Amino acid sequence: MMKTVILIVLLACVAAFSPIRQSMRSNSLSMVAEGKSRSLPFLNKPKNLEGLVGSSDFDPIGFSEYFDIKFLREAELKHGRVSMLATVGWLVQQAGVHLPSPDGLYDVANPIDAFFHVGPSPILQIFAGIGALESINHNGKLSILNMFEGSDREPGQFSLPIYGAALLKGKTEAQINDIKLKEIKNGRLAMFAIGGLVHHTIVQGTETFGTFPLWGQ
Repeated sequence: MMKTVILIVLLACVAAFSPIRQSMRSNSLSMVAEGKSRSLPFLNKPKNLEGLVGSSDFDPIGFSEYFDIKFLREAELKHGRVSMLATVGWLVQQAGVHLPSPDGLYDVANPIDAFFHVGPSPILQIFAGIGALESINHNGKLSILNMFEGSDREPGQFSLPIYGAALLKGKTEAQINDIKLKEIKNGRLAMFAIGGLVHHTIVQGTETFGTFPLWGQ
């Protein structure tokens, strides 16, 4: 019996290097060469994603065909950056590191409960500050229709020194593209991470929402 199992395993290993496997690889490469998506080879390659750092030709719904690609890239970068900050902030909050507050306003360890515990005033201040920065960054043009109107600004790059654009000065194009690739990949991962943290916290149970409805049933 053991000899039969070993023989099957060896045959499987040999099959991995068979002409059929090589043919499948060749067919996959030829599909990409024929204008197919690298990430979804059964779909056509999205033409408007050409040249974007971090692009793997993934656009199954076709958003890039109907919306300004600069706006879409800017939205992805912003969501990624916010998610990276949110993930770190979430973990810091749960670890018990808080802003000093004599009345215990910021001492709630559960991030979801903390959001509702502080009340509307701090939240409104944060939204007002972010809104002001966004308006300054885009000269008041915040919609998908006019954000890049009459501007040659690269998506995600802003002139205010607080954003760190000066860190790219003096670097080669290859180094800049490498930094941008790392940012977009870490941002995409962080979007999944913060979504997972939020749902995990809700499942664990919060004072705000109570015990997860299906937990323990």
